[in-house]
Order: sequence, then C-alpha cells, then structure tokens
Amino acid sequence: MKLKSLTVACLALIISACSTDDSSDSPTTSGNGGGTQQTTTTGDYFPLASNNEWNYNVVNKDNATGNETDSTDNLKVESQSGENYTLSVNNGAAANGTMSGLLTSGELTTTDTQLTATGEFGSPIDGIPLSIPFVDAKFYDTTANLNATLYTNSDVITQTIQNIPFTINYSLKSTQLDNLDSYTHNGVTYTNVTSAKLTLNLKVQATVTVLGFDQTVDILSPQDVVVVTSYYTDGVGLVNAESETGYTLTGTATALLVQAGIDIPTSIDTYTVN
Repeated sequence: MKLKSLTVACLALIISACSTDDSSDSPTTSGNGGGTQQTTTTGDYFPLASNNEWNYNVVNKDNATGNETDSTDNLKVESQSGENYTLSVNNGAAANGTMSGLLTSGELTTTDTQLTATGEFGSPIDGIPLSIPFVDAKFYDTTANLNATLYTNSDVITQTIQNIPFTINYSLKSTQLDNLDSYTHNGVTYTNVTSAKLTLNLKVQATVTVLGFDQTVDILSPQDVVVVTSYYTDGVGLVNAESETGYTLTGTATALLVQAGIDIPTSIDTYTVN
C-alpha cells in the first residue's frame, strides 16, 4: 500500500490574519447524520484569508521497498470571490501530497463547523487518465456524528485507451471522524481538533474482442484505492494528512495489458504523509 503523509511544518506556518471564530466554551452534543453521537465543536479549522499560507513536509514511502522520498508543499490563499477561496501550491508546480492536490484543485468555503470543496480527484493509477469531480463536498463537519457520511459521489466513466474501451465505476466518499480535545503529532500538541476521511473506490473493466466476440474483462475489482485521513486544528488549518494508495490488478488483466502495450503497474502499495 502506498502511503502519503503531509505534515505541517509548524515553525514555517504563516497566518497573516487572526482567527475570526473562537472555539465554543460550551460544546453541545450533535445528533446529525449516521454513526455515533459526539460533542459538537466550533472554530476556525481552516483559516482562509488573503496572504495566509502553509508549509508542509511531505514523506512518500513505498511499503514494498521501504524507500522514502522527502519533499515539501507550500500552499497559499491565491484568490477570493465572495465566500469562495482558491489555493495555489508550489508557485504553480505540481503538489507532492495527495491532500495538497485536492485542496488546490478548485474552490473552498468554510464556516466555524465545515470545510466545503469543489474540485477534482486525479487518477491514482498510472496509465489510466482519470479526473473525478466533486462539487460542494464536505471535507469535515464538526456537527456530524462520528463515522457519519458527509458526501458521496458515484458515477461511471467510459474511455478508450490504446483502442481498448474501458469502463470505470467510481465512488468518492467523505466521512466525519473524531472531534478531539487535543491531538499530538511530531511532538506538537494541538487543541480543538477535528478529523475526517476521504475514500476513493474504483472498479475498472475492459472490453476485448476474442474470436470475433466482445468480452468484458475485470481489470480492477472493486476496492478502496485511496484513503486520506486528515486532521485540522482551530486557528491553524490542516496539520496532518495520511494518504494510503493501494490496488492490485487481476491476473487476467495483467496479461491483457501486456499484450495491448498498456503500461499500468500491476500493484501499488504506498504511504504518503502530507
């Protein structure tokens, strides 16, 4: 499994504007959504204001080999239109962390309980170009129950790669996790923290012609190929995001792809901290 991890470099974090929403002194109990009730909290969990920026250390680990690659991401508030904000990353270069890429792929809006995003999720599988849109997706909601589903988007995409028709079923889901009084990461303890998870599930099939007859072949059985767990703290924003990317192609698919000259890794197992 491939894990990506993005961790905020606290000493390099630059917040030009003060938090406008203080955490609640008297949290209330939420009954919102499925899952288990938990205490509702409020705060400025993703401060969006002109000139705010965040610096992250990104560690990409290949679990199969144990090799690690270190890099950095610099996110900054790029523009504002009403309540909508856009972020840029690395002065226009590509994001190294999974969550950095998601946060900078479109527009963000925040309240003292929610972060809502509109953008796109790029393909986690090399060789299969894929862009999965999300509109008004809640990345967290502190009023929701533990393990409540905040957003779902499922659809089917068809495209032709090397003259082979592919059918891709996807499901993108966000889930609220714990609201925490405190959270310690890399020796730093943060207070008033909320956490949430994004999950991308894919199923991929190809249509091939065998002896003059079309046949549907499973390339990727339904599986969660990306899971991102993120932590946000009041007055700072995203302080840690752990992304696991993993998939395994079917044996039939491997042979088919080799014959067709399509270069897709047969399995991925990585971890990224962003």
